[in-house]
Amino acid sequence: MSTATFDSLQAARDLEKTGLERAQAEAIAQAIQRRSQDYATKADISALRSEIVAVVEKAKNAVLLAVLAATGLIIASVGLFA
Repeated sequence: MSTATFDSLQAARDLEKTGLERAQAEAIAQAIQRRSQDYATKADISALRSEIVAVVEKAKNAVLLAVLAATGLIIASVGLFA
């Protein structure tokens, strides 16, 4: 998974502007940055969707081939016993 961009330095500066001490602001910004690395981006989800669609298409084709083969066997066996 890719990680979303998060500017921890800017976040710490913004937190400092609200009155937090620098150490607190930096700790909060680092915690947010570490946590945000666990989330999927839109690009991650799109890529996964494409992979799932491809797998489903392959599975559908395999089932269709199996049905066609079974149908052929049934037709052939009916012809042998007719």
